[in-house]
Amino acid sequence: MYRFLAKMTNRAVVFAPLRYLYLMNSARNVLPILAGLLLWVGAAPKPPVLLRVHLQAPEGAKGQVSVPVTLFNPAETISIQSLPEVTEKEIRKVSTREDGTILVEFTDFGQTKLEVGTSTGRGLIMVVIVNGRVVYAPRIDTVLTNGCLLLPAGSVSAEEMAQMNGDVEHSKEQKLKDIPRSG
Repeated sequence: MYRFLAKMTNRAVVFAPLRYLYLMNSARNVLPILAGLLLWVGAAPKPPVLLRVHLQAPEGAKGQVSVPVTLFNPAETISIQSLPEVTEKEIRKVSTREDGTILVEFTDFGQTKLEVGTSTGRGLIMVVIVNGRVVYAPRIDTVLTNGCLLLPAGSVSAEEMAQMNGDVEHSKEQKLKDIPRSG
């Protein structure tokens, strides 16, 4: 029995360096694959820019799900409805005006949703959130019927604007591809 253990110990001593060399050789083969995988993940498309327009949740509203949001000017915390009135999916175009303000133009569907939201939410605060940050929070005093929203200068970066406009164009191209062709 001791001879068997002695043979096993010798084998372990002999095979340990071979096992080490095998693992190192495998690591050399796997390393380029891991590097390629990291580059592929880094080249993944950026997530879309999220632009959401929410209305303030009315005081004591029953059955509505609301979320607290902190505003900066004036500094206060209010509750907003968790479901947005308008989202980035209803954007037609985002542009900068001469005075630096940001003009967000919505599709016909977005225009209708914005009009309904501002007519039913008079006196409440409309909160515009871009990528999780509050960029604008005016009190609703008029119904927005033209399908446009004017945001303060600097509230949306040039990169975010370009990405939103690119997402709109990509969405249009995708819709054109999905239209069945007769022929």
